[in-house]
Order: sequence, then structure tokens, then C-alpha cells
Amino acid sequence: MKLTDRIRSLFFNIFFYPFTLLFCGIVVAPLCFAKTDGPVRWGIYWYCRGSLWIARVCSGIRYEHRYAERLPKDGALIIAAAHQSNMDPMLTYLLRGDVTALAKKELFKLPFIGPILTKAKIIKVDRQSKTAHRSMQAVAEHVEESGRPLIVYPQATRVAIGKSKPLKSGAYYLYKDAGLKVYPVATNTGLFWTRGFWHRAGTAIFQIGEPFPSDMSKEEFMARLHQEVVVESNALVREAGYEHLLPKDADKPLK
Repeated sequence: MKLTDRIRSLFFNIFFYPFTLLFCGIVVAPLCFAKTDGPVRWGIYWYCRGSLWIARVCSGIRYEHRYAERLPKDGALIIAAAHQSNMDPMLTYLLRGDVTALAKKELFKLPFIGPILTKAKIIKVDRQSKTAHRSMQAVAEHVEESGRPLIVYPQATRVAIGKSKPLKSGAYYLYKDAGLKVYPVATNTGLFWTRGFWHRAGTAIFQIGEPFPSDMSKEEFMARLHQEVVVESNALVREAGYEHLLPKDADKPLK
């Protein structure tokens, strides 16, 4: 990593973490007392804007929403996205401020974080449950009734560039049970806003794919998901000039 990137990363961390604590504690948390979720969502939107501004000014990290016109501006749908960075949910929120997500139940017990998740109508899930997939039908019904998009991460966690995780099938059950359109997202955000302390200057791409056809089998769905989420994300890494960070078998599906 370049020396200039390391220096700029220092400034990013100096400003970003205090901004997060202060903005969420002083601005977003008090909005939880509002009657509706609108004020909290307004606060989250401006937190995302502020965070991305800090990333651009301090670390030279810009972003591009590629093919954003493919994503409907309203209505219920599933966004199945690659997850490499804390930048990913922020970029999603700028496209659809009414987005909801799945979060493990333990997070709802945390001070500040729990009330914000509850007020923003984030869906609580028990990841340790052996029957978690059965709850997807209830989640699908909730998303359909609310008319909001749901962001899901088939890799289940942030995956660093060059690493792989088997894809989870939760998105398929949501697709099957609710009949909602699934829009895949590929990204290379992890190149720039990394999981660690040091970041790189550059333009992160958040690429919206075409919606999946209806009536796909599970095997067809998972194969398409791998292509759109994993392979396309690797292609964006190569496009940015960082192919050397990928192993030779990076595009190979994991069982």
C-alpha cells in the first residue's frame, strides 16, 4: 500500500470514528423518540452522506452507482449484494432510503444501536437457530406487506478481497416464498474502504445487476447468484487494476 494512502488513512480514522459516535449518539439516537421511523431514517441518511464525505476528503475514496437505473425507486424487492466493506450498506441506503435488513438478535440489546435498529424497522433474526431458514417465509411476508426493499448478504459477513465464503441460500427462500424480484449487486468496495485500519484511494463501484427471472430452481438461482455477486465482483477488482490480489481460482464456486 502506498505511503500516501497510509497517511490519509490516519486522517480518515481520526475523523470517522468520533463522527460516528457523536452523530449517532447526539443526532440519530434521540430521533428514536419520534412517532414514525421517518426522522431516524433521515438521520441515518445524513450519517451515510457524512461518512462518505469523510472517506472522500480524507482517504480519496469515491464511489459510483453503476446501473442504478435498474433498481426501482419504490416497492418491495430483494437486493442480494456482495459484502466487502462498511461502505456497502451506506451505498445501498443512498439508493433506497426505505431499505430494511436482517440483523442478529444480539445487536438489538446494545445501547444506542438497539433502539435505532428497532425504530428503523430492521428485522431481528436468530442466526444460531437450526431452523432459521423457516423464518424466511415470515420475513418475506413482512417485506411484501411493508412495500420496502430488503438487503441481504448471501456471504453472510464481510469478505475481504481474495477470500471466499460459501453463499447462503436465504435469498432463494425469500425469492421463492414471496415471489419478489431479486436484484444482485457486485462491488469492489473492499479494495478501498477495507476491513482494517489502512485504506486506499480510488473509486468504489456498486453495480446493480438485472433482476433474476421468475421460477428458477434452487440450483439455477444459486448458480446465477454466484455469477452476479462473486464473479462480477472479482471482475470489478480486476477492472480497478488489482487482479494480483485475487487467487487463480477466485471465480470457482464453493460448496
